[in-house]
Amino acid sequence: MPQNNDLPIMTEKFKKIDRQYVLSDSTVNEYGFRLLTSGYQIDSFQKNPIGYYMHRREDGIALKWEDLHIEDDKIVGTPIINLSNGRGEQTCSEAENGFLNAASVGHIVVLEYSMDKDMMLPGQTGPTITKWYNKECSLVDIPGNRNALTLLYDAQENELNLADLNINLPLINVMQQNTLKDLCATLQLVDGTDEKALAIAVQDLAAKANNLELENKLLHAAKYDLQQQIEETGKARTRLEVSALLERGLEDRKITTELSSKLASDYATNPEGLKALLAAMPAYQSIADLLKNKQQDRTEAQWQWDDYDKNDPAGKKLKELRANDPVRYRELFEKKFNPLTP
Repeated sequence: MPQNNDLPIMTEKFKKIDRQYVLSDSTVNEYGFRLLTSGYQIDSFQKNPIGYYMHRREDGIALKWEDLHIEDDKIVGTPIINLSNGRGEQTCSEAENGFLNAASVGHIVVLEYSMDKDMMLPGQTGPTITKWYNKECSLVDIPGNRNALTLLYDAQENELNLADLNINLPLINVMQQNTLKDLCATLQLVDGTDEKALAIAVQDLAAKANNLELENKLLHAAKYDLQQQIEETGKARTRLEVSALLERGLEDRKITTELSSKLASDYATNPEGLKALLAAMPAYQSIADLLKNKQQDRTEAQWQWDDYDKNDPAGKKLKELRANDPVRYRELFEKKFNPLTP
């Protein structure tokens, strides 16, 4: 039967690279720590041995790993390129032609680690990670890619703080040379200072910043406490002032005990308003007092000059009479001192 050349030709959507890659070993990496091959949980990665190109998860899965095994102190495997990936063909070509020569483990889950100095190798500044596994392994142009080894997680998928593990990122890998020059100038260091000295200077600057932040927090707390004390003192002074005004109001018989309680609530924070209110209020007088005062007024209305001298030696009532009833005052004065005046 003749073949129909118009039918599409089915092709494979993946290709296995005919070479093995070293995924990791126990040497000190460029970040100052090391991953022990003896502690690698290879079964955990074999459950889903995927990888990306340059750890770019957003670009989709670029490969998976086969033939994963340990040789001496090395973890090795063979990549199978996903040709359906956007750059699958290019990744495959670069791997086969020797342009992508390195593998880099990513999303490293740290199960156990040690800071024991006896386990450290020359040049090691960070921990020895004794039990671990990775969730992906990418093909990269430079092994130890910053997006890979600097992403460490614990068993609960919490990202580990590299500073807590005493891991100092190499500045040379994350900054351009002109940026390093600017950094040296900012830190007042000699141009060309090596990255270790730069890292120390940055750490020192970070420590000073942390100290300054702590001092600011303490100052803010002290300021808040002082403000609270000032506010409490002001409230206490207001309470005392309101209480004193109400006591005076009771003494002057301007308010009753029942009214005092209500005013204490209504004017708890307004002593000035209470003072004005009490000043405008007349003193309370009983009916007996009112009758007595009226009788006194009628009696005083009949007083002569000598009655004022007798009953009010201080002359207060005469002064009030002169101010309030000058005609009556003049009449009594003339009668007393000019009796013959027609």
